[in-house]
Amino acid sequence: MKPLLSLFAVTLLAACDGPAGTAARMNARQLAVDPPRLWMIETVAPRGGPASYVCADTPMREGFARTRPEIDGAECRATARPVERPGQSALRCQANGRSFAFSTQTRGDLTRDFELTVAVTSLDRTLGPAATTRRFRRLGACPAGWRIGDIAPRA
Repeated sequence: MKPLLSLFAVTLLAACDGPAGTAARMNARQLAVDPPRLWMIETVAPRGGPASYVCADTPMREGFARTRPEIDGAECRATARPVERPGQSALRCQANGRSFAFSTQTRGDLTRDFELTVAVTSLDRTLGPAATTRRFRRLGACPAGWRIGDIAPRA
């Protein structure tokens, strides 16, 4: 009877680990392989601009250089296939019944220190062109207690 009871106890203990324990182990393994890093993101302007810090892993960092075109908060839907080259992309799109040309350009090392410039031009010429450049710099490990996606303004 004792061997059967021992087998039941081992089975019960293994079940206690369950999905939550498996998720925790997978998360710990992922953090060991791809530890999150602290990035400073700042707007580039003649006198500098606002900056913030963000804790990011590789998938999040890769998203820094990809943008979704929006005009005044509305999605700008592609009207033609985008043109993509290393470090550049261009797209024609429509938002709020108007047509736009939307482009991005990256310069630098996307894993350490780079700039992203986003430009948008109204194709009906009712609005002037606009562009913004942001600099992304990897600083090191995220502060203790920070998780992927945590963000704070630069003081």
